[in-house]
Amino acid sequence: MKRPVTLLAIVFALATAVEARPNNAGAIWRIDPAKSEVRFTVTKFGFDDVTGVFRESEGQIHYDAADPAASSIQWRVRVASVLTDASNRDQALQSSDYFDAGRHPYLTFESRAVTVRPDRSLDVAGDITIRGVTKRITVHVTPRVSADSISFETDFALNRYDYGVVGGTVLGRLIGREVRVHLMAVGVAS
Repeated sequence: MKRPVTLLAIVFALATAVEARPNNAGAIWRIDPAKSEVRFTVTKFGFDDVTGVFRESEGQIHYDAADPAASSIQWRVRVASVLTDASNRDQALQSSDYFDAGRHPYLTFESRAVTVRPDRSLDVAGDITIRGVTKRITVHVTPRVSADSISFETDFALNRYDYGVVGGTVLGRLIGREVRVHLMAVGVAS
């Protein structure tokens, strides 16, 4: 005679399966915008570096120390939070000549693959979207893990023209195409 399966039996079976499975799924960390940094530097007039930061961002990091290749990151940065040393430049960067914050309020990055190097640093391939244009990039990342936080730091360069960030007809041509980017994503327990 078959015995009916009760809800209690299902719950017990699920709980036992969860306890028996090794905990290798990794932890999820919330990106802390106060501790994280999104900084860029571009050269104008061929010799003068201009540096700016985006002050507002959000996202999450999934990091699996046992299997770093299973890790991932999603991050978005609010364009209107850009800050350079000139308020008129900050406003110009939000305009349709540059980032077009009205139509594209966020810059985003979402990882697609993580490769572990012999020194335990990571190559993170993912999709970066700027001004509605998405391109695949790979960045070399150095992870740092502590008991209460995790951070990933990287430096790379982008061609701003690849994303339609060209600037005005006069000043846009006086600004270098290459933008050097420094990112530090600091995650805290969520």
